[in-house]
Amino acid sequence: MPNASENERKIKRKRFISESNDTNITTNTSITTSIAETNWLRVVLNENEVDPTSFNWNNYFQDLTPNYMSDISIITTPTPTTPTTIPFVFKSMNPTTTPNSTSPSSQNFPPSVGGEPSNSNNNSNSHRRHDSCFISSYSSFSTNINSEDLVSKVVEVLGNLLEEMKHNICGTFLNQSKGHLIPASFLREFNKLIKECSFPQQQQSSTNIKPSIIKSVNQLHSIISTQPPTPETELYCHVFNFYRQMTAFLTVVQMFFELVVMDFLCEQREDMNRRRTSIDRFMNIFHEEDNFFQLPRHSSNNSSCSTCSTNSTQSIHNEQNINDTLDAFNWYYRGIVRPQPEFYNDLSMRLRAFSIHFTTLETIESILSMFYTKHFLNVFAKEHQKDHGQFYTPREVMRFMWDRVLIGRGNDGTLIEKLLRVSPSSSNSNHPQPSSSRFSSSSSSWGGVLPEAPRVLDPCMGIGSFLCEFINRLTMAAQQCPNVWNDPKAISHLLQSLATNLWGIEIDAFAFHLCKLNITIHLLPLFKRFRNLSYYGELKLTRLHLFCNDTLNLYLPKLERTWEYDNLQLLRSPQRLKFDYIVTNPPYMIRKTGFISEPDSELFDERVLGKGGMQAYAYFFWFCVERVKEETGEICLISASQWMGLEFADKLRAWLWQKCHLVEFFQFEPFKVWRKIQTDSLIFRLRRRNEPLLSNGMSSGRPSSFIEPPIVFLRYMNRKATLQETLHAYSNFNPNSTQFDKEMHYKITPPHPQTSLPSTTNSFSFTFLMPTSAVSAYLHSITANFPSLCDHSSIKPTWQECNPLIWHRGPNTNPVYALVVRTSWAYSKFGSDVCKRWLRPVFYWNGKNGGKEAEFWQKMGDEMRLEKKESSPAEAYVPFLSYNSSGSTITKGCHEKDKSMYSLIMVDRDAVDKLRKEPGENSEFWHYLKEARKQLQSGMTSREVAYCGTSKCGIDVRTKIIHPINYGYFSKNQPRQRFFIDEDNVCVTNQCIYFTIKPTTRLPPYFFLGLLNSTTIQHFLSHHCKYDQQGRMRLFRENMAKIPYAAPTDTEGINWFIDCTQKMITVRQMLYEGIGLCDEEEKVAGAVVEKLRRGSWQLAGREWQEKESDSYNDETSVVLREEQEGNWVMVKQCRGRGDIAEYSLIPGEISSSIQQDEIGGLTSRLRSAALLNDQRYPNTRTHMMKPFFESLLHSSACLQHAIDQYAYSLYGIDIKFQVALEEELKLEIFEVVIKKYPRWNGPVNQSNSNKSNGTETKGVIPEWGERLLSEVEQAIEGVQHVLRQKRMTILASKR
Repeated sequence: MPNASENERKIKRKRFISESNDTNITTNTSITTSIAETNWLRVVLNENEVDPTSFNWNNYFQDLTPNYMSDISIITTPTPTTPTTIPFVFKSMNPTTTPNSTSPSSQNFPPSVGGEPSNSNNNSNSHRRHDSCFISSYSSFSTNINSEDLVSKVVEVLGNLLEEMKHNICGTFLNQSKGHLIPASFLREFNKLIKECSFPQQQQSSTNIKPSIIKSVNQLHSIISTQPPTPETELYCHVFNFYRQMTAFLTVVQMFFELVVMDFLCEQREDMNRRRTSIDRFMNIFHEEDNFFQLPRHSSNNSSCSTCSTNSTQSIHNEQNINDTLDAFNWYYRGIVRPQPEFYNDLSMRLRAFSIHFTTLETIESILSMFYTKHFLNVFAKEHQKDHGQFYTPREVMRFMWDRVLIGRGNDGTLIEKLLRVSPSSSNSNHPQPSSSRFSSSSSSWGGVLPEAPRVLDPCMGIGSFLCEFINRLTMAAQQCPNVWNDPKAISHLLQSLATNLWGIEIDAFAFHLCKLNITIHLLPLFKRFRNLSYYGELKLTRLHLFCNDTLNLYLPKLERTWEYDNLQLLRSPQRLKFDYIVTNPPYMIRKTGFISEPDSELFDERVLGKGGMQAYAYFFWFCVERVKEETGEICLISASQWMGLEFADKLRAWLWQKCHLVEFFQFEPFKVWRKIQTDSLIFRLRRRNEPLLSNGMSSGRPSSFIEPPIVFLRYMNRKATLQETLHAYSNFNPNSTQFDKEMHYKITPPHPQTSLPSTTNSFSFTFLMPTSAVSAYLHSITANFPSLCDHSSIKPTWQECNPLIWHRGPNTNPVYALVVRTSWAYSKFGSDVCKRWLRPVFYWNGKNGGKEAEFWQKMGDEMRLEKKESSPAEAYVPFLSYNSSGSTITKGCHEKDKSMYSLIMVDRDAVDKLRKEPGENSEFWHYLKEARKQLQSGMTSREVAYCGTSKCGIDVRTKIIHPINYGYFSKNQPRQRFFIDEDNVCVTNQCIYFTIKPTTRLPPYFFLGLLNSTTIQHFLSHHCKYDQQGRMRLFRENMAKIPYAAPTDTEGINWFIDCTQKMITVRQMLYEGIGLCDEEEKVAGAVVEKLRRGSWQLAGREWQEKESDSYNDETSVVLREEQEGNWVMVKQCRGRGDIAEYSLIPGEISSSIQQDEIGGLTSRLRSAALLNDQRYPNTRTHMMKPFFESLLHSSACLQHAIDQYAYSLYGIDIKFQVALEEELKLEIFEVVIKKYPRWNGPVNQSNSNKSNGTETKGVIPEWGERLLSEVEQAIEGVQHVLRQKRMTILASKR
């Protein structure tokens, strides 16, 4: 230890240690600490505030550690040049201290007990708030490189101990002499687990197991000891293992809690009796319902065990139920572990092996959350997190969110004023001197307003991480304010206000118990400070306002006028209870499929939130907004971002706009916040308006004095950045700065009334708040007055004639996995007559496999129906159907049962009576539909059979343009949209949308097919239809109605453009037919379709190289010739034909023959490809078709280029923005095509009529337009010759 001459900041204090023998033990210690200056302090602190010491609570009590423990409990922060091996649990989360940092004792640190006040100058080291309102802190969530490793070490130790406890619990059950320790509530909970256990469901269904209720421990013992095991005993063993895991988990968690409390309050070398006494004294400050060391007030020992609860969710609303439930898992801890100190000594020694001693609370929350996730959630149900929406928020994100509400943009007041409700200004001379006498109101020197914690709510608190972070910050604020930190009455009042104003709700009983442990631990620093100031002072807290309940219902206990009943009634009445801060991470799941209950209609407005299908987090949005204080209250939430633009939340967005000030949004790409969650994340801040806006955007009351800040939306596009780096970029963003990260995309939107919510499509989308590119801004400026591609409403009277298309969506064929059948199976099952009457071809692909639907189809006898998940066959212009190589939506010239793989059962409500008469209730068809209703629509008991509305399936529409409604996102393998045309009256389901042409539109469908597949429309789709940062899109009517439409004015240009589209259809149909001629059809299809999507044509790889075979050795010879730079080229010599074709052996290498960019050159080679006509081989070898495919792929690429250029001329997009648009979409553009067919750059080849009348020409023929069509026609003629020869070959082989 350094001596006194080395540092002027050494403090000597006295401490009372022993209470049992009333002996005062005084210990002097000298310490050296260094505190880093951090950016967030410069924002938080005013002139009279003190620089705190991050979260290292040991620095608050520097007088409390004896000299002989200084090498263990006190950490001197090293200089950057000094290596350190100190365990992380000792360390602050702030960056390493610089040599010039200043300790708290030199910065107006509170005077020590019995010492002199500090004479440091307040102004010399004070920090002032930054001028910029956008700058916030990042250092508060910086991380240490060793944090994850050492947290993992602790979790590993606890996990090993848990396994040992499981073994011991089993031994206790087998030892009948200890049977009296097992509470009666065990049997109730065990029987409940048997009923709810999902592990052996398949076993139960196959063997009809009906497990009986266990009535005694001896009965259970005899069952699980049965040999050999039976399916029933395996069920009980599985449940018993489940129970042991839960009991051992609670035991280890509470042991860990006690160890942390002992480490924090006591010296390491104090005897166990004194350490245990400190725990009891700490827990005695809590209400009896919060002291989990005491037996529950309502013991369950006399409760009946013969029955079990039918609904665990509905039973959690009663506090007695909670205590009884936990008591069924707590008995081992209470009766065996806690009375024996050796258990704690063992755990302590295991942690000491890693030099771990908890003198700070820095890592407690991380340890608890990791231990809970790894050894509770993940052990029993792999889908538990997904079903419950439980994904615990990373600590740095949680700190960032609290930073935003406390010190973020637009906040007034200091951190002390916001957290303690007192002024931090005071002089050192007037500091109250802490008293060491017995606490009483008369002994306090407090002369001002007592500190009061703000009222905080977490409606889905999990293990309490957000609330614990708030307690951390409150404690820091108290330490910064000498009037609070040095007065026992102020500390006592602060603790009381925390118990009163800290509110939380959690539905899971085990998570709720961990939450209580976590919050209790985080109250230790304030308790320790109070004990040091008034060792004999009395402190008793009111009951914590934490509830194990369902936020969506807030069930009331049966007994009225109890504490819990009254406070839950307050929570149910937002007019009576308002909160200052609500910061949380709502659960993420769909209500109709997730593990959540039906919300209480008294708590939520179904007119805004709907009755089904709403994401669960939307209900929590409502719950929070209704309960936050107007204008001064703050809400900060993290959720997925889909609600910003998708249709399901349109009414919610309108409601939020009327009720709230939207402050700021921070978007995170998928996997950034949670490594295993693909959905992107959005952190956003709201303030409740004093008076809501009316539907016309005007305020409904008197003007508010609150000055609404602009709305800021930030999106950091650096995908390589870590989560910490992303948060750092968000925290330090300043739009007024001339230098900031170019990867930061942002948009600042003026507040109301300068900005109104767009409502032209009734979707009230918030996407207008998101950052847009320069290309998007440019396109919006030049198309602002254009009509829409389609109407936003399905109501015909609202349609506008200038909008050319009508948007449709296929019917919801619920249950889709029963009303869509495999055609061949249906014909064999129902018969030809029934299928011809009731089935029609449908464009469909199987989007799932497994589940109850698969079980249904196995029962029906068609295991292939859901055998595997299929990709969408939709491709641009022409769909690619593996069973149909003709390039159309159905197979033509064949029997009805062979036209399509899938068929739609055309039975709607009105058809049920007809079906009852013919084929009748005894038919296989009726029986099938009846079983489908029972198995897949079990809730629709009013229906006899399954049916759906078929009026929107499109069967009566001769020509329609189809596209999947869920596109996913543009990628390298799928870089473009995939609109295709159907002219065969095929049905569609709600998997797809389709367009039809208005009767008033004088343009054919082919014109719009080409336009919809153009690059220009692709950009509009990406801008208006995507709903997350990943770029996934949904082509809803409201989104498609935002796409502008530029009507063409040049007749010749229209005809040329239609000709391009029709030739594109022909080219792709021939490509698909060629794929069907190859012997490796699946591999060829994958390679060719990928090239087709990307607009490239050069085929390379092993499948395109000639392979030696015995059948061809007599006809061909293969020669390897070495070219320059060591590249080997294979020369194929076809004997008797005189053809020599060269192919590169290097994947990706382009041979000289393929480097010809002239389509005609490729065509001439195709005509001489006599090898394709060999009648001995109907299925052509892959490598023989290479010139065929490359010619058509090149033609397709050139035609797509022509279609894109025409669309550019139609919308008036110049070359500069053409390039920028294609770069933004990350499209591959081939210079060889652009060189031959230059970009459009202004109107050319205008028709004579337009020239004469001086009108602006939209949509013109490029100067190379006719030449391109001529060359494509030559290529088509060449490949048609090949296809004709192959068709003749196939016919000859069949004869």
